[in-house]
Amino acid sequence: MKLSLLLMLLWVSILSVAAQTVPCGCAQDFDFTVKYLEQNLPAFHDAVTPKTQPAYTQFKQQLRRALVADPVPAHCIRYLMRYVSFFHDSHTDISGSPPSGPPVKETDAAAVAAFQASPLFQTTERVRLLPLNHVSGETIEGRYRTPDSTYTIQIQQDKTPLRDYVGVIVQSRTPLWQPGQVKLELQRNPDGRTFQCYQYQRNHALQAQPVVWLEYGRLRNTTRQKVAAPALPPPAAPQAQFRQLDATTAYLRIPSFGSTWTTRLDSLYRHAQLAIEQSQNLIFDVRDNGGGSDQNVEPLIPFFTSGPFQDDQQEEYYVTPANIQRFTEYLHTLQQDSAQVEAATLQHTRQKLAWLRKAPLNQFVPDPATTGRRFTSPARANPKQVVILYNQGCSSSCETLLFWAKNSTKTTLVGEPSGGYVGYGNVFSVSTPCLRFQLNATTLRLPNQLQYEGKGVTPAVRLHPDEDWLAQTMRLLKQN
Repeated sequence: MKLSLLLMLLWVSILSVAAQTVPCGCAQDFDFTVKYLEQNLPAFHDAVTPKTQPAYTQFKQQLRRALVADPVPAHCIRYLMRYVSFFHDSHTDISGSPPSGPPVKETDAAAVAAFQASPLFQTTERVRLLPLNHVSGETIEGRYRTPDSTYTIQIQQDKTPLRDYVGVIVQSRTPLWQPGQVKLELQRNPDGRTFQCYQYQRNHALQAQPVVWLEYGRLRNTTRQKVAAPALPPPAAPQAQFRQLDATTAYLRIPSFGSTWTTRLDSLYRHAQLAIEQSQNLIFDVRDNGGGSDQNVEPLIPFFTSGPFQDDQQEEYYVTPANIQRFTEYLHTLQQDSAQVEAATLQHTRQKLAWLRKAPLNQFVPDPATTGRRFTSPARANPKQVVILYNQGCSSSCETLLFWAKNSTKTTLVGEPSGGYVGYGNVFSVSTPCLRFQLNATTLRLPNQLQYEGKGVTPAVRLHPDEDWLAQTMRLLKQN
């Protein structure tokens, strides 16, 4: 009996040691990501139905087997991204890469030589350039450059289980990259039009971009454009600003609706109010505004509305213990940065968290604060014409502005389709346990906006990409 007990204790000890020696890596991060999204992601319930469950299960199992068999650790992020993309939730993504060292001082010959001798540089894949025969401007293949011409690459077919196309260095102005080395890889998304893009940065660290596509000779969501493509027009300013463009036209530039911008935006709105009310025309420039908080959009309503309107936006929170925990962490972050966050924002967040803690778990619960809202701002004499200038970089709360502006008879949307981050929202982040990738996941669903998810809001007037957009907008105002 004592011998059996000793053997049992020895066996338990061996199992314990074996469990402790299991390496923590990509498979564990994959399992964590799967479990977290299955338990907490609103889009999971739209993407995985009784009809799609078998295909989802097969997809998940095949992906895990492939990543376990893959000998290249740097490929891990690709498998994770591919899994996350199954849910077609633009807000939900996973990013990051294993540490690859600090930037290299390129004016230091010894530092450059050491980098070129390092395993990271030596193991960078090299691919032979293929002849590009009969390649048109509207196909993904071709030669591309960055705006500063640091790199010229050639994108060509190179199909493997992890990619469909490869971008190979043709010319490099930095010694950290040499001709023939692979600078990026593209894998076609299920929609057939867009690609997942894996770019290697200046120091060869891997960076993933879930959606890129070719448009007017430009690889959108990257800085690359085809060598023969015209130069890009000037981008919008990165800072918030107000100015008069002429005697009749006011211009308000808003690069973000983020909660840390609240104080700056409120000050800007107050500063601009009198001048806007004395102007016949107003341009809201929200290009590349990645959103933030709808509370920072609401003060703009009196500037563009043509009368009271009903907000048809619906919000359904998927209430789980983990989602409540992420909301609690968010409140703590706001409290630490209270100098940049207004008291009203903190109070609103506290109230939302208190409501979530009382809501039933593991189901969708409509937010009573956003159901049936009516905005009652009366129409003002000026401005008489309002234009909202936006591009694909306008997403999330920036797209809320577009939905609300559609209720105004004096407001025109111009630019290009927005980002399409509108079917799901309220994003919080969590790190994977092993390689510390950042998983960004939504916590609410907007059912009446799901049709715009991934497609965006189409403008009434589409601007040409090769001419300054502000100049086109001014001409449009004068014509009207």
